Amino acid sequence: MSIDVTTEMAAAHKALERALSAGQNRPDRLPGLQMIFGQLPRVMVEEIGNLSVLPLKVRLLDLTASTLGESCDLPPNALAGVVRAERWRSWLYFLADDMTTALFVEAASGSEGFSPLGPTVRKPTKTDANVVRILFKRMARSLTGAFSLLVDIPFEVTNVVDKIELEPQLSKSSPVIVARLTIEYPGHAGIVTIIIPQMALDPIRDQLADATTADAMASAGSPPRPSNDSGWSKQLADEIARAFIDLSGILEERPIPLGEVQKFAVGTVVELVSPSMSRVRLDSDEVPLFWCELGKTDGALTLRVEDEFDHSKDAVDEFYGL
Repeated sequence: MSIDVTTEMAAAHKALERALSAGQNRPDRLPGLQMIFGQLPRVMVEEIGNLSVLPLKVRLLDLTASTLGESCDLPPNALAGVVRAERWRSWLYFLADDMTTALFVEAASGSEGFSPLGPTVRKPTKTDANVVRILFKRMARSLTGAFSLLVDIPFEVTNVVDKIELEPQLSKSSPVIVARLTIEYPGHAGIVTIIIPQMALDPIRDQLADATTADAMASAGSPPRPSNDSGWSKQLADEIARAFIDLSGILEERPIPLGEVQKFAVGTVVELVSPSMSRVRLDSDEVPLFWCELGKTDGALTLRVEDEFDHSKDAVDEFYGL
């Protein structure tokens, strides 16, 4: 029997890369990740708390590194949300244990309180799954809001299941980040788990690693400095940090006769008069902000800010070729 040495070496190299990546992406080495998940409980209370008359508390229990095989086995009567992060081209998983499912279904259905023994834990019905889908959607919105402190990553719930079937690019040995949080209504609490494949974090690892430890500690719950209007200031700062704005990169703009536009068809070539493709104007909400250099990294187009845009008439006329 012959052994393909090349194949073995390639497999060993991939295994080593996975191990090194898992070590780099450990939560204790990514203060930005600690900052994001430190903010998540507060955002979840804002997103989920208004679904019930009962007061809600959310607390981060732990943030650890693990594997899919160790973290994705669903216990009886638990439900999972399959979540798509399109910009990462990756999948995440939300897990709600049996107590979370029972608590949220009762709370969202109008319950005004629970007996000392808590809600009855049972096998979830289709109606229960649809109600828990709402919980997972609010969690996805919360996670999007928490990540917006550093990056814009929308998360979308695609399905709610009682058994996780791993996506083709993932395996039970795939390293993951696992965040466990408590969902607490008066007198009773369940646990929800967020599972993020570490390969999904590779595009933003530098941003997560560059965040300062002080920022991460502050976001995790350090008391704010005294202020005459600290509550309003904090809320305003949080809302600004979570706001989304549109950015547009403009290579060139020139007037075109309507008759020429009417002749446009698939394959039509529109010529630009600019001699260089490297200078791009960056606009926000149709307001010019910067001049940028056009480049390419890892197959994606990039812009590097070079100069502030000069709003004088001569500069604008020069850009439009007037």
